[in-house]
Amino acid sequence: MIGIAEDASGTKLGAAAETVNRSGGPRGIPAWGTLVVVVGMALGGGAAPLRAQAVEGERLVVRGLDFKGNEAIDDYTLSVSIGTSNSSWWERTPVVRWIPFFGEKRYFNEREFRQDVLRIELLYKASGYYDVRVDTTVERSEKNVSLAFRIAEGRPVRVTSLSVSGAESILTQRNILERLPLKVGDPFNRFRFQASADTLRAALRNRGYPFAEVFRNFDQDLSAYSTDVSFEVLPGALATVDSIEVTGNQEYSEKVIRRVLSFREDQIFSQTALSESHRALYRLSAFNYVSVSLKDSLPESPDDSLVTVQVQVSEGPLRTIRLGAGYGTIDCFRTRSSWTLNNFMGDAQTLAINANVSRIGAGDPLEAGFQDNICSALGSEREGSQVLNFNVGATFHERFLFDRQTSAQLSVFGERHSEFRAFLREAVGGELSITRQTPWRIPVTGSYSLTFGRTDADPVTFCTFLNVCDLQTTMLFTDFRLRSAVSLAVVRDRTDSPLNPTSGSIFRVDMRHASKAIGSDTLMQFTKGVADLAAHYRTGRGSVMSWRVRLGGVVSPGLGLPGEDDRFIPPEERFFAGGANTVRGFGQNELGPIVRVLERVDTSFTEDRMMKQDTIARTSPSGGDAILLVNAELRFPLSRRLSAALFVDAGQVFDRREAARGAPGLRVTPGIGIRLVSPIGPIRLDVGFNPYDPEPSLLFREEGAELVPVTDEVGDPIMFTPGRDFIGRLRLHFSIGQPF
Repeated sequence: MIGIAEDASGTKLGAAAETVNRSGGPRGIPAWGTLVVVVGMALGGGAAPLRAQAVEGERLVVRGLDFKGNEAIDDYTLSVSIGTSNSSWWERTPVVRWIPFFGEKRYFNEREFRQDVLRIELLYKASGYYDVRVDTTVERSEKNVSLAFRIAEGRPVRVTSLSVSGAESILTQRNILERLPLKVGDPFNRFRFQASADTLRAALRNRGYPFAEVFRNFDQDLSAYSTDVSFEVLPGALATVDSIEVTGNQEYSEKVIRRVLSFREDQIFSQTALSESHRALYRLSAFNYVSVSLKDSLPESPDDSLVTVQVQVSEGPLRTIRLGAGYGTIDCFRTRSSWTLNNFMGDAQTLAINANVSRIGAGDPLEAGFQDNICSALGSEREGSQVLNFNVGATFHERFLFDRQTSAQLSVFGERHSEFRAFLREAVGGELSITRQTPWRIPVTGSYSLTFGRTDADPVTFCTFLNVCDLQTTMLFTDFRLRSAVSLAVVRDRTDSPLNPTSGSIFRVDMRHASKAIGSDTLMQFTKGVADLAAHYRTGRGSVMSWRVRLGGVVSPGLGLPGEDDRFIPPEERFFAGGANTVRGFGQNELGPIVRVLERVDTSFTEDRMMKQDTIARTSPSGGDAILLVNAELRFPLSRRLSAALFVDAGQVFDRREAARGAPGLRVTPGIGIRLVSPIGPIRLDVGFNPYDPEPSLLFREEGAELVPVTDEVGDPIMFTPGRDFIGRLRLHFSIGQPF
């Protein structure tokens, strides 16, 4: 038997003698052998971030690195635990590796490779596999080498019993055992052994015992491949926060900083409260550095029950200016600027003034003809929509409305916004929102907005859905009107990055209501809801699997107009899909109900009375009152800064009027993409493939002051279907940031 006891730092306290099976059984490991594993891992593990360099005179490029026979430890963990590393995908693929700058070559080092065998063995032994054997295969050519590690894992030494003593009055034995990373029946993994001690220590610190000690013990019988594990806890005294010391603040008062903290004097100590306070101080966006910790790492005496918490901060600038510029397929050239005043009124309030401008070079009055070349997508918009887009506003943020859990924002703005081919929105207004942080770290936001503006959409939209085809009458729907709306939003964000998430999930629910009862115009009444769930998973070797589901619906009251259904939903509240962030096999807003207006008359028809494919027609998305989107994407690295993506997007925009006539079903489009890392988020180029033919639709033409359907030779309305070749089935999207 091997008996070893360790304290929390891993220092050996004692060891019993060893019993070894000498008759052909498993090899015995002396008591010091366990420490050799740890020390060896420290020495060998230090090579994990090391990238093997070429030996002088030998520059063989690693073009292949494989692991065979491993089941207990995955390929990715093994690859980051050794010194030899594979060249990037770009450098391993003969078709593209001749292109410079993207790939990264890594070279073979014979000495490092030999040590890698020992590193893998040590990693396995630390994971409970003492009988592991590692062999290698090396295939060399004149300039390249392919390597393989062949691993025989052997039988693991497993945990046969596990107990915790000394904390019975603080922790429930059953609950704490369920939370430990190491469990009965698992291989005796030294890393999980240490993590279990850390888990116990953290649980005690959260219950008011900041100086708790956890001693680790294990007894091994290598002949039986078994280990008995026990943890002995010395909790120490229950501690209370005696005082809080704040240092490093200059412009921000100590009162403000104390208000953010989630603990007070005379409260029971909690490590969770310290961590929450640390995050809350960073969320103020006022400090470059924050530290919230105990002033003393050890108690003055074993019975000392009072502790001092020290809060150290380093303040950031009170005024910041940010400028940015970019390009987008639909936005053309764009700029963004902001001026932020922190600690605006001396109580951590902020005032931010923002200005965003897009469609520069393709929109009046800064039109420079770019819509005919580098921003050609905008050249297909109808006359009157090719204008400069902008948003100018100011936002005042009150961090502590009633308490530290409640904040408020007051915004005023003026904007002109074009939804591609769908509508043009011009408005001024303001919004007041109040956000409450719940105990589950899920913020809930309620808001009230009041805007005065107009929305200009293609007149054929009103003709199709409201039976209002007189051009003069349709102008009534584009007048300036007052919209008063209340909304409620809930967001649960557990992703690891807002720009490029690789793990975690985010769930959003947004409800909005506008009606005459709260001051909204008759044509500005609706109730709208959207739910969005996205998740991201690391799949090894730097790859990320992501998916997203979105559901939404909007309803409105009737207007008393003639027609089958006269419920009017403002164009800006309708759902649109297709484009870089929804279904990438379709162009921007091309998915869902659309209407077409004849721009060049062609009276020739096919035998089935369909208008010829070379007819010129203006396409305008009319949007829908319901939406369903499902996206899945796998991203994998090609080099340090470049990655590729395979995706499948599915979705549809529905309209209840179309449903009565047999609306199309879900559309599924696959595609590929490239991602380039940048400081503002990944620069994204996606190509989606659309296997579907264009949806046929009624075709209208302007006849005097009215819109009338185009008919064939016998007077029946025709259905127009544009032609589409293979190239026309591809959709190219250029944007910044992940799609979801």
